[in-house]
Amino acid sequence: MQKTLFELVNEVQDEATFIAFLSALSKDRHTCADEWQHDSIESYLEAAADWGQESIKGLTHYEKPDNPWKRCAQMMYMGKIYE
Repeated sequence: MQKTLFELVNEVQDEATFIAFLSALSKDRHTCADEWQHDSIESYLEAAADWGQESIKGLTHYEKPDNPWKRCAQMMYMGKIYE
């Protein structure tokens, strides 16, 4: 059974798992583009950066991880859905 992006983002611990997540994120964009909030790379990156800035100290239901690989993966994931 193939893991979801949400499962993969939570498994990111190091460079190798971050790269695996990026590969899955790219495939998700190709196969599930209708689930993405942004049509351009510019708006996607802006959303990822906006969510990253908004969550820099954590959020009500989000605790910022100490692992920078996981944090980067989370920002990339949130760029997909953050408006």
